[in-house]
Amino acid sequence: MFSAFGRGSPSLEPDDVSMMQTLAKNHCLTNAIDPDSEEARDAARELLKWFQGGVTDMSRLQELLASHT
Repeated sequence: MFSAFGRGSPSLEPDDVSMMQTLAKNHCLTNAIDPDSEEARDAARELLKWFQGGVTDMSRLQELLASHT
């Protein structure tokens, strides 16, 4: 799932990666999603897209991810 964070994207700070991994993991747990599934990879890509688009607040990213499902 987390491999979606690195391909062709600018480098993220370690704290950013950790935050997004936590968000993605919690999203999978909350929604009974297999962390190795395409659905999980899609969620990780969306998180990265939003983050790179300027949404860096953890609460806001969590809201966006919840509305994405």
